[in-house]
Amino acid sequence: MRLNPRYFFMEALISLRRNWLMSVAAISTVAILLFIVGLFSFLIYNARAVIEAIERQVEISVFLKDDLSPPARDALEEEIRSWEEVRSVKYISKEQALEILIETVGEDSDIVKGLSGNPLPASFEISLKDPKTVETVANRFLQENGDHREGVDDLRYGQEYVRKLFSITTVLGIIIGLVILLLFFSALILIYNTIRLAIYARRKEVEVMRLVGASNWFITWPFILEGIIEGVAGGAIAILLAWMTNSFLLIPVEEAIVSALHIRTLALTGSEPIQLQVFTMILVKLRPQNFEGRLAVRDLG
Repeated sequence: MRLNPRYFFMEALISLRRNWLMSVAAISTVAILLFIVGLFSFLIYNARAVIEAIERQVEISVFLKDDLSPPARDALEEEIRSWEEVRSVKYISKEQALEILIETVGEDSDIVKGLSGNPLPASFEISLKDPKTVETVANRFLQENGDHREGVDDLRYGQEYVRKLFSITTVLGIIIGLVILLLFFSALILIYNTIRLAIYARRKEVEVMRLVGASNWFITWPFILEGIIEGVAGGAIAILLAWMTNSFLLIPVEEAIVSALHIRTLALTGSEPIQLQVFTMILVKLRPQNFEGRLAVRDLG
């Protein structure tokens, strides 16, 4: 019996229409499973993107003593610029620091009204080529006895929070990867069983075709094409759902985390658990109440 692709394709479509309930169940099963797999894949990708974005925020804030002379300050800045790990150095004067605070919390805030004079120190904001070198650079501002070098009052950097976030993401990545593998094999098993059920439901039709001399390929090809159509339809639905979820939910959440969870803000929040800080920052982003202002008060205090 001659193989006719068009005939097999039409038979597959007729079978899908005739057994529409089972076809809908098969397509829904494939769509849901592939959607979950795709969703977890997007979660891994977005989590890594968040970590990379936060790592790029790693900076060292070097707060200077008020009695540091301009020549000594310029000499220190030139020395910092000469370090190969440093990408850029930005000097922020006391006046600029106060302007940044006012812009952040608002001129009418209790923080600004409660200030007498300008208690904010001048500082250097140091951006690094590689975030992993932050401790190496930071240690150059310390003497052998652990005190800060001459002219430096304090320094802040948040590399420890990046490491914590990275370790959390690594564990989540392993868990999500295992879940994806489990879902993938579950999808294969369910699709296989769906095809078997479809064949079993039409076993009498298959027996009749065998009695009239149809070959195994002639009998099998419509089922294969039917499975391909159901798989493609389910995959298309899953891709659409995953894309919509990623575009309208995951990406906005990622952007909110990256913009709210600034590494310098983490460094100012003290010793609270990193999970609590992450949750707090997301809430602040969704409901901005000048959280940075409260951090500034805490830092000044």
